[in-house]
Amino acid sequence: MDICVIGLGEVGRYISSVLVAEGNNVIVVDRNRAALNAVELGLDVSTLEGNGATLSMLERMGAASADLIIAASSEDESNMLACIFAKNLGTRKVIARVSKPEHLQNEQGVLYNSHGIDLIVSPEMLTATEITKHVRSIGAVMLEHFADNRIELLQFDLREESKLLKQRISEISDQYFSGQGVGIAAIVRDGELLIPTGRDVLQASDQIFLIGPGDTVESVGDHFGKRHKISARRIMIIGGGDIGLSVAKSLEGLGFNVVVVERDSARANELAVQLEKTAVIVGDGTNLSLLEEEGAGSKDVFVSVSPDDETNLMAGLLAKRLGCSKVIALVHRPDYGPIYEQLGIDAAISPRLLASKQILKSVRQGEVVSTSPLAEGKGIIIELNAAEGSPIVNKPLSSADFPKGAMIGAVAGEAGVFVPNGESVIKSGNTAIVFTKKQMRSRIEKMFSGKKD
Repeated sequence: MDICVIGLGEVGRYISSVLVAEGNNVIVVDRNRAALNAVELGLDVSTLEGNGATLSMLERMGAASADLIIAASSEDESNMLACIFAKNLGTRKVIARVSKPEHLQNEQGVLYNSHGIDLIVSPEMLTATEITKHVRSIGAVMLEHFADNRIELLQFDLREESKLLKQRISEISDQYFSGQGVGIAAIVRDGELLIPTGRDVLQASDQIFLIGPGDTVESVGDHFGKRHKISARRIMIIGGGDIGLSVAKSLEGLGFNVVVVERDSARANELAVQLEKTAVIVGDGTNLSLLEEEGAGSKDVFVSVSPDDETNLMAGLLAKRLGCSKVIALVHRPDYGPIYEQLGIDAAISPRLLASKQILKSVRQGEVVSTSPLAEGKGIIIELNAAEGSPIVNKPLSSADFPKGAMIGAVAGEAGVFVPNGESVIKSGNTAIVFTKKQMRSRIEKMFSGKKD
């Protein structure tokens, strides 16, 4: 592929290195000559010095015939403008990195097909979503997210008093899931994995894996009885920037007891107005006395998301010393992540690395995006992107010869998330979540690949 990358910060450099390693023809553009020289020393790329958001530069980099342009500079408006201009010139696909929350109309950190831009990615919002996922998953039987956090998987234990017992799954779907985009993707019964059909009947003590859009699957799951309660309830957040605010909003909305520590008093006042149930404290997150007074050691999760890496590391280590069992820290330099974890931080999260991986996922088609074990390794959940020309696309699933013993639990595309049936059609670029037994994995992957044997 012919790919142009605009902006050589952490995101741009990382993406360029991966794309070059995969055999793509890459041109990089930046205003900083020193940044271009550094990249030339380590990567087989062509370089152009200048503003990638101008028509003249886009024409120089060959936007009219490019397969992909990724605008990853630190300037939101420049990135969006570059993508809009490039698309009008004829670029097949354009991706913009943004930071300001007002440029995305959702909370997932990704936005498809907006204002002529194929994909908009926010590192900050992706980070807030990732941190929230870490907090919510503590103590849960299972909580997984797929397809840019648009699809959620939850595990329920079916109780003996459940009104769903001895009903066929097809009947349950019609009565409780109709129009919700939710389905039963797998059942574990007596220790064995069952990939269900509409004819299967639910039994007491079944473990049910429910899949669907993240904003509806939990409410629909109430019909199955209560899910295993998440043990984490008390959260302390150091740093009240955009990431800290977004995490606090999400967690207080989910019923968590949240405390935010913010150094700047003016910003703390803003947070207090925007957060209804969260306690906001003015102070230094690396002040040991403050952390002791506010009970950092007794919190279920301690989250440090200040703009400064050293502050995040120090605050996290102090919380660990005080007795907090789970510490999450923001790291702006991805290469510092392993060092954080070696020092005792439970999860080091890099906004730039999250954004880079998100962009690379959207570039690749017909590849496995992620895999997760199911039922203690008896099965596997595979997240795949459907490639153009693959056996699975552009035909009803009933005629696609999909293997028995495997099931497509949910599909995410431009129009949203849906649970497919025999009449459903998967299109190129859609993301599918497949539940299957391990021995069928290679066959499933071939169904989504556009490569010819």
